[in-house]
Amino acid sequence: MQLPIIFFLFTSAEGFLFLQDNTILNYWNLLQADISKLWITNKVSKSWSTVSTSGNSGLVFKQVDMVKKVVNMMPVHFQVSYKETISSDQQILTVCSSDVFYIPRFIADFTDLVNLVENLEIHHKIAIPMFFLSMDSPQNYDPVHNRMIYEENPSSTNPTTSYSDKVPAVHLWNVSSEQEFIKLIRIMAAGDPLLLELV
Repeated sequence: MQLPIIFFLFTSAEGFLFLQDNTILNYWNLLQADISKLWITNKVSKSWSTVSTSGNSGLVFKQVDMVKKVVNMMPVHFQVSYKETISSDQQILTVCSSDVFYIPRFIADFTDLVNLVENLEIHHKIAIPMFFLSMDSPQNYDPVHNRMIYEENPSSTNPTTSYSDKVPAVHLWNVSSEQEFIKLIRIMAAGDPLLLELV
């Protein structure tokens, strides 16, 4: 995971927003978000969920074992935050698609946590929520992404039906041609008319 390197390269940044290629960010809807808090999709059920390890494959069990190993290696304050948040049921694993999330600059904790997993084959969909739950309680996260549109299987004939300029982000959206990009910019211009200057 190369995120700490990005932190080091841009030392004057107030925070870092991470976005997957197939997710649209309606940046004009982020102006009221608190940049001193963590942002993630923990209230978006299709993005953030828990998985029962009961009856699942060996791969899931390996991830559970790695999470336990990392938590046990964490400094005490991280362990306390994580254990206060997760279910006491050790057969549950928290998973997040991590399509969009934000980390304030001052949270050096993130780099410390990443360093704990650098030699482990822990999947990023499991590592990211583990990091967030260790850094702070979900009740303290900024709710900005709670309203995002999250579609796992959008309409292939007319993907614009799943778009809205009133939400902070839209997932899933793939642009495969210049024509599709132009179409996307035009519908996003409802939120920022200056985008029309690009097309």
